[in-house]
Amino acid sequence: MLAIAPPPSKLQKLTPNLLPCTIKHNGPIHTSKRHWCPSTDADTDKTSTSYFRGRKLRGRTVKLPEGYTGVVLQRTEKLLESKRKAALPVPEIEQEDEEDEFAMREDGKEEEEVKLMEQMGTFDEAVVWGHENVPEDEDEYVKGIDEWIAFSQAMHDDTRTASKT
Repeated sequence: MLAIAPPPSKLQKLTPNLLPCTIKHNGPIHTSKRHWCPSTDADTDKTSTSYFRGRKLRGRTVKLPEGYTGVVLQRTEKLLESKRKAALPVPEIEQEDEEDEFAMREDGKEEEEVKLMEQMGTFDEAVVWGHENVPEDEDEYVKGIDEWIAFSQAMHDDTRTASKT
């Protein structure tokens, strides 16, 4: 299971780029203008052109709706401290037994390990790239952003719940 750690005081504002290729690296890189230099198209500020390893890419800026913020997360090996363990008093006498690796909850089920994700930055738009052509509305990433936001709005819509009671 995963949990999101509270953010540091100030998060960097980023613009994620969703590329139509596989790169066996996940995380930040130090880019140079030689390798990545997208230019905004003259006819519109919503599309861009760039070249990656000699291939022409066309990008489309997808803005998140007003009131939404995207968060860039990085998985860590840090564990979320269990509420049960934190509530237990520290014994005064050292115990020789090793800590039970399969801690049990009060209901008798094993307590699941929860790893923390750190917040690396925020964004209010992302650029979705396609080979040679600007991604259309039916592109899986463009469509996915719209569908996830609509799904989130439907799940958290308090007016529907309030009108049923």
